[in-house]
Parts: sequence; C-alpha cells; structure tokens
Amino acid sequence: MALACPRCKDHTQVLHRPEYWRSLSQDAEAKKLHAPPPEYAVQWLLPAGIGALGVVAFVTGAIAAGIVLLIGAAGIGYWLSRRAQAAEDARARWERSLICKQCTAVFPREDAVAV
Repeated sequence: MALACPRCKDHTQVLHRPEYWRSLSQDAEAKKLHAPPPEYAVQWLLPAGIGALGVVAFVTGAIAAGIVLLIGAAGIGYWLSRRAQAAEDARARWERSLICKQCTAVFPREDAVAV
C-alpha cells in the first residue's frame, strides 16, 4: 500500500523522513532543515545534590529549609524528566514522519493518504 501526500496527493515522491535525511549529502541545505531533534540527557546531579542538602538541613534542625530544599529538588527533577520526555517525543515524531519531495510537505504517517 502506497502512501500519498495529504497536500498534493502525489504518491511517487513520498519518502520516510529519516531515510531521506540520511540520503542527503553532508553539505546539502536540507540536511540541517530535516535533521533529527537533539537528544536530551538528564543530568540528575543538581536535584540529587539539592535533595541531599535538604536531608542534611532537615536532620540538623533547619526543618523549614530542609522542606524547601526537598520540594525544590523534587520540582527540578520533575522539570528535567518532562524536558527529557518532550525531547523523546519529538524524536519519535521525527522518526515516523514522511516528506513529500514534490511539494516539500512534512507530515506524520497518520496523515498520509492511502493509495
């Protein structure tokens, strides 16, 4: 079953975007335009350090500061994990997207018209 572009309805020029990107030469302008989104590596050192500092503050008697630091560490950890998930989702969308060389449309596989 061939897939056609939802914009121009052409099915002869529809390619899988990662394969198209790999086929381009290194100096092609489209190489940068269709590059995969960057990966995001979560650095857990900051929230772990703030959490450890919060535990130390909590144990030594600075309960309010310990609670604030622990809540801050949890918030930063949540923010970092959401950012990593967003980067992973963007890479997954890129991985399953298609490109039409006829009209240069980029679209998800779900939007392609079956021919």
